[in-house]
Amino acid sequence: MLKDRFQATSAFCEGLLHPSVTEDGERSCQKRLLQVLFCAPSVVLVGAGQIISQFGYVPGAVAGLALTVALSLAAAVVLTSTGRRRMVEIMGLCIGSAGVAMLIALGGGLGSALTVLLAGLVIEAAWVARGRRAMAWGLAAAVVAAMLSVAIDSFLPQTVEPSAWSWLTPLFYGLLVAVRFPVTEGAEIPEESPAGSADAVAVAAGAIILRLHASGDVLSATAQAKAAMGIEPEILLGTGFFERVLVSDRVAYLSAVADVRDGKGVKGLRLRVRVPAAAGAGYRAFLADMALDADGEIAVVLRDDDATSQLEQALADAKREAKEAVELRDHLLASVSHELRTPLNAIAGFSDVLANEMFGPFANAKQREYVTLINEASSHLLNVVNAVLDVSKMRAGTYEEEIEEFRLEEAAKLTLAIVSRDANARTTKLELDLDPRIGTIRCDRRALQQILINLLSNAVKFTPEGSVRLVARQRAQRLHLTVSDTGIGIAPDDLARLGKPFTQVKNEHASKGTGLGLSLVKGLVEASGGSMSIESAPGAGTKVHVSLPVSGGVIERTERTSGAKLSGEWNEVPYRKTA
Repeated sequence: MLKDRFQATSAFCEGLLHPSVTEDGERSCQKRLLQVLFCAPSVVLVGAGQIISQFGYVPGAVAGLALTVALSLAAAVVLTSTGRRRMVEIMGLCIGSAGVAMLIALGGGLGSALTVLLAGLVIEAAWVARGRRAMAWGLAAAVVAAMLSVAIDSFLPQTVEPSAWSWLTPLFYGLLVAVRFPVTEGAEIPEESPAGSADAVAVAAGAIILRLHASGDVLSATAQAKAAMGIEPEILLGTGFFERVLVSDRVAYLSAVADVRDGKGVKGLRLRVRVPAAAGAGYRAFLADMALDADGEIAVVLRDDDATSQLEQALADAKREAKEAVELRDHLLASVSHELRTPLNAIAGFSDVLANEMFGPFANAKQREYVTLINEASSHLLNVVNAVLDVSKMRAGTYEEEIEEFRLEEAAKLTLAIVSRDANARTTKLELDLDPRIGTIRCDRRALQQILINLLSNAVKFTPEGSVRLVARQRAQRLHLTVSDTGIGIAPDDLARLGKPFTQVKNEHASKGTGLGLSLVKGLVEASGGSMSIESAPGAGTKVHVSLPVSGGVIERTERTSGAKLSGEWNEVPYRKTA
């Protein structure tokens, strides 16, 4: 009969659950809590009847026990109307502690049989939440109830002498316990393991489930931590997990915890966690998804991110191999170019002597034509070899400047004279706009002239007809040079690739180039501590702006990561492209 009544009570509690509670494990937990809240008043009433029959009518004691019954029923109403189990669990423990303390104090103190009810606080807490942590809370409530009973007993004018009748209430409670346990549902997943179906799926997939306090401390961790990290789950509790997160990832981790705690929805991030040598040593990457659960805790699902880690390692290896290949290429080019330069100097020099007929005239015009072709071809090849060597020095950071004083006007006119032959062949007009106030400057003359020659040659090459203009201005200790043309211009896609060695704009005017001219200019500008920018658009011509330090004093040097020496005075972007 009592068993049937309890089953009816269980079904009744099932119908009272809040509609928002849909997860099976949570519904079972809240149903058990309601059963405890409804059964507890019956135990208190039996105990009160027993005490009153022996002790007489005590208004204060009766009022206290009645208040306990009322509060227990009120807690049940709160649970059914809000579905907030954690809050009601705390209320239930407080109410139970107070009720048990009053029964023990009124029934004869800690020496009476009613003291057995202290174990009920532990049993009910463990039965409702099904976890060791809940049992610990029940034990703490029992300790508080024991101390509270002693305090209440000290204020009572008289007490009941312990007798065999004192076992009536504990026996009644034991009967309730014996009836409940056989009819309860099967064993459920303990609190330390995920109770929800979503968590079960995550665990089945090998994910680690962490439960976090609002402060970020880990309250529980699933056993998958052992397999995935090689770490016992207990080590991750408290701040253990946070201390294993890579320092550079901790800010993102704390920010995600704060966002989830503030109700900003699910947050996902990538964390690198330190693992012991047995699990691979170093740091392993995990994908972490955070969400706030119904109990106010933060649930974290950690999934191994080995695939991304392997891709990152493969990318790093590929970058290293590419860098080694580029360094090997540059070294090979520099070695070959160095070996070619000596015989090319001889060929160019001797062919120049022959072309000028210093040792006598040619027998016929064909001889002069062939010698001239040999001289032009060898000079062109020597220029290419010198450019390759200069670029290799720039990339290796071994280029050394030779600072000297000279007149800018002389250097500018010399560069214009060098490119004038190509300009005249294309009917391109060369113009020089030099500020007359610029006199003697101090910098690397060879670098300056090489910059101007390459920029002017490029401008002439891409200007079949029109004009190429060189403008020079000096502001304080910086020389500002602008080479502009009215040529075909450069498309945005090509503009983004300029400045890289052996990279050319694809058109008919660049078919005979090597792609080293602008790269060499860029390297020389950086090595001189200057900056460079390009403005161009198809059909609108091109402007190249170069700014160089031309101080009369010693230029302070700093080392760049590329190895090239740069001026510490200049803080602008070394190379900028705009369309």
